[in-house]
Amino acid sequence: MTLQDCVSEWRSDTGVAGVSAAVRVNGRLHWTSAATRNGVLAADAQCPIYSITKTLTAICALRLSERGALNLTDPVAAWCSDVDLRGDVTVAHLLRHTSGLGDYGPLPEYHDAVRSHPSDPWSRRQFLDAVLPRGLCFEPGRGWAYSNIGYMLLREVLQHAAGRTFAEVVHELVAAPLALQHTRVVDTIDGWSTCVPGFGPEVDVDGQPVDVRPVYHPGWCAPGVAVSTAEEVTRVIDALLAGQILERRSLAEMLTLVPISPGAPGVAHAYGMGIASEIASPRGANYGHGGGGPGYDLDVTIFPDTPLGRMSIAVFVCSSGGPRWSQACQERLLSCVFAEDA
Repeated sequence: MTLQDCVSEWRSDTGVAGVSAAVRVNGRLHWTSAATRNGVLAADAQCPIYSITKTLTAICALRLSERGALNLTDPVAAWCSDVDLRGDVTVAHLLRHTSGLGDYGPLPEYHDAVRSHPSDPWSRRQFLDAVLPRGLCFEPGRGWAYSNIGYMLLREVLQHAAGRTFAEVVHELVAAPLALQHTRVVDTIDGWSTCVPGFGPEVDVDGQPVDVRPVYHPGWCAPGVAVSTAEEVTRVIDALLAGQILERRSLAEMLTLVPISPGAPGVAHAYGMGIASEIASPRGANYGHGGGGPGYDLDVTIFPDTPLGRMSIAVFVCSSGGPRWSQACQERLLSCVFAEDA
């Protein structure tokens, strides 16, 4: 079975609106393609990458640290003086999700607000007030809890340190050096105009799957959100692991993993700085990040030591509200890649 057949068959089996995928081996694009219900999705389809943006954020933070513009040990309160934070919450804690700060993602009121007024996002103060009064989940550095609020504050730290907007920081430190043509931060509904349709129930009051692009405001993604292609996100993660973006010490810091549930039996997942790993994967060492939100489900992973060499794979699914489709498709593709090489 060819890789294209693999993607087309998987899309047909699941009924998702569309899927775009790319495979890169040792820095070179090995394969890229797409499949939809009507066959019109281009291989270079742009989609919101949602939390994969956190990997870009972490790269920017580490590059600014290399330049001396900030220190990972800096108290976040020194950069965000109007936010009531303890002085022992550091930039490194935000990057690793070990600050103890909570998250708005699990809050029913957040999802109710997105559904009832998707074009009118919460203000910065509303995001902070939804989370900070609940207190810390644990002492800084003594646990792990995914925190979009933490990455929202991290975005603000980057802007203060660089003296530029978040979009400008990502362009200067990631997109421009890698000659990315389709990767950029968006902050208005019009910013989705180059994206392919993505269908999900999150923005419809009746819970029906609709094209989210005309109504969903990127401001609901408080940490900031970029759009990209499957091919370009594999280019980013491949260049990262190849040592082409960060200095060796910074890369080692980024890839130092913290178990998500320390001490729990059967723990399979760990997190570094803006990058995750399934440490129990039968395919060996791996690093990547997932992303999910209204209309789209995405995943990018790199396997540094496969029989073929350094392999990165990205899957963008243009449907949401269901299971982690992108991970399932990624696993199907990996099986096809290794079968093709056998």
